[in-house]
Amino acid sequence: MTIVVDNPLGQDPVDFNEETAAARVGARIREIRETRGMSQADVGALVGLTADRIQKYENGVRRPKLGLLKQIAAALGVEPAALTDPVVGNAIGAMYALFEMERLYGLSAVQEDDDWFMVHFSDANMTEYMTRWVKRHDQLKSDLALAVSDEDRESLLDGYKQWEWTFPLPLVSQTKEELRAQRKKQLEETIRKAQRELEELNASEM
Repeated sequence: MTIVVDNPLGQDPVDFNEETAAARVGARIREIRETRGMSQADVGALVGLTADRIQKYENGVRRPKLGLLKQIAAALGVEPAALTDPVVGNAIGAMYALFEMERLYGLSAVQEDDDWFMVHFSDANMTEYMTRWVKRHDQLKSDLALAVSDEDRESLLDGYKQWEWTFPLPLVSQTKEELRAQRKKQLEETIRKAQRELEELNASEM
């Protein structure tokens, strides 16, 4: 089975993130500084650095360490999370991730109910990826509804995790006919297991 890269970055996403991290931090510093009407010298004076050093950070030539980054954030009057790549391990970090997607991909959200929200992306890549995710998730729900044992459910969940862990790499060598045959085989096995379980239940009632 052949795997091909479907990646608009043109390289491994981890490599891309690492190589462009300093530039992203710098761009955030510059945007906020200019919005505040501050010069590079103004920011530098507040954190004990020269304007030239601030310029290097803004240009992505250097990346400030965490302690200095917090000082720069304080000088700009923002949360340090506003300058760093979002970390979604907590709710505040997740919100900054949404803010970032709003800026980069045109994310917008509408509240449907007290705890239901609908999101929309204007970016074509995100629209395609979200479509693929929804289809895969719907397939998982459908498969889980037909599963007759904990082993089946665990296998399906493992398959879904594998899909997430290798995204966006698609398995491309399978034809539609092969995929249908594979799905048919899975359903037939599920039916056989259900029939066996039914037979066992009927036998136990005799």
